Amino acid sequence: MKAMDSKRNIFSFTIVSCNFLYLLFLILISFSLRCNAVQSDIDCLKSIRNSLEDPLNYLSSTWQFDNQTEGFICIFTGIQCWHPDESKVLSINLPDMGLIGEFPRGIQNCTSLITLDLSSNYLNGSIPSDISKIIGFAVILDLSNNQLSGQIPVDLANCSYLNDLKLDNNVLTGQIPPQIGLLGRLKTFNVANNKLTGPVPNFINATISAESYANNLGLCGVPLKPCYSVGVPKRNHRTLFVSGFVTGWSLFTLLGIYLFIFGFPCVKKIFVSIKNRTKTTVIDGSECPDGIEVNNDPKISKLEKIVTRMSFMELAKATSYFSQDHEIGKGMLGKVYKGLVPNGWNVAIKRLYASENLEEEFVSEITILGSLRHQNLVPLIGFCAARDEQLLIYKYMPNGNLHEWLHTTDDKAKLLDFPLRVKIAVGVAKALTWLHDGGNFHVVHSNLSTQSILLDENFDPKISNFWEATIAKQNDMNSSMSLLPIVEYLDFTSYKKDVYRFGVVLLELLTRKESYQLSCSSLNLSSSSFASPLDVDKVLLGQGFDAKILQLLELASNCMKFIPNQRPTMLQVYLTVAAISRILDQTEDPEIQLQVE
Repeated sequence: MKAMDSKRNIFSFTIVSCNFLYLLFLILISFSLRCNAVQSDIDCLKSIRNSLEDPLNYLSSTWQFDNQTEGFICIFTGIQCWHPDESKVLSINLPDMGLIGEFPRGIQNCTSLITLDLSSNYLNGSIPSDISKIIGFAVILDLSNNQLSGQIPVDLANCSYLNDLKLDNNVLTGQIPPQIGLLGRLKTFNVANNKLTGPVPNFINATISAESYANNLGLCGVPLKPCYSVGVPKRNHRTLFVSGFVTGWSLFTLLGIYLFIFGFPCVKKIFVSIKNRTKTTVIDGSECPDGIEVNNDPKISKLEKIVTRMSFMELAKATSYFSQDHEIGKGMLGKVYKGLVPNGWNVAIKRLYASENLEEEFVSEITILGSLRHQNLVPLIGFCAARDEQLLIYKYMPNGNLHEWLHTTDDKAKLLDFPLRVKIAVGVAKALTWLHDGGNFHVVHSNLSTQSILLDENFDPKISNFWEATIAKQNDMNSSMSLLPIVEYLDFTSYKKDVYRFGVVLLELLTRKESYQLSCSSLNLSSSSFASPLDVDKVLLGQGFDAKILQLLELASNCMKFIPNQRPTMLQVYLTVAAISRILDQTEDPEIQLQVE
């Protein structure tokens, strides 16, 4: 009996020991997995910081990895964790931080990521073809307002958790993969302002508006214009061939009999009559081609690779044959008309003066502006070149140009309060900074003015008029951008011309004086007397912004220094204006303002 009890005790002890060892094993495995998960997320963020250029130092200043406490990465700029004390990344939100580079593949190490927002940066290259392996559990993906090119990868359809997908304002080409329509959770989808073609997807659980496809003239299907199929069902080929052959042969026989009886002179008269009838039609009291001859110059034909070539008659009908009722502006190159094209978009159509030799300016505008995509550049969505007609088609900006708001009436100027004027200055400076150092290209605008700054429905500025712009030649530049005007390199003073003109625009914003009154010869910018409230627009005075106004006046003065070498770079200008804008945004919050006081 004692032997039995002894064996039972030994057996029980063995079981308890095994259970204890098994539990200890699970704890060690769990701890090991947790450590690996934590380390992988740290490696993820390190990879992002190392793979992207950070000229504004948003990441460099806060993403410090020398701290090894649990959850230290959760206080990084733009990073949110599942729990503040655990280094598992929930979301990465880095919009509008000036980041430059290709899509960071190191994000795949953030294995618990559900939100990724890299919008309004300078990402280039293509979206990875295996994107689902990188962000497989993503619910929100926002890559809008970048310079991403290539095709939208089919693999996005494997990101089955996506609710929001934003790819607008890039340079994406090709078709939208129809498989994306099968994403059952997708509710928001936007690919506006790209170069996409073909039918749009049929979404099973989402209703996508036409605005989400805007400025992709090659797209079709609901809710856009119908897609017309050029194919014929296979079973009808034989029937159509037989009926066509019989009909053609009958007509050919009748024509032969007619020619035999009445002779060829009558036929010649018919052809002459047809030619005269289709040659011209009356538009605004002047002759304008109907079925107008297409300009097939090789240089013009190459432009079709950059933006869409549009029909002259379609544009004429969109503007009621260029009637005065549709005219919204007049410039050095031509008149501008507002038009409604068949797909329902409002566009601005610039019809260049036929009496001027403007081919060089026409090609320059398409070559440069048509190849660039930025949230503060006006989108060029098409062109038309036919016989003596040259037309440029832009996205319509409902608030016109900045010059009109500053100089037409006091009532309009009052609507431009100081924070709004700073917002406009930030957008213009940001665009010029990007143009001067956009990675694979360097562009000098050379023609910046308040007339060339358009305002959209939200008063976001859009720079236009690139017909005097110059682009520097790069080894890896797209061949479509090799037309005109290209230089081997841009010298130092070229960039400083844009800086000077920005200074003039900034002074116009602050003083509401015309640009011709703001030259160095008419204003003593180096004196402290100019930087005084007496010269500032009265609308801005007494609103609590005097210190910021003086800072901007000083910045404008520096931009307009006579010696180019003494002017700041556009990056330095942008950082200064953006810093003032951020302070204004903070002081608008009552709680923050209370802390400051």
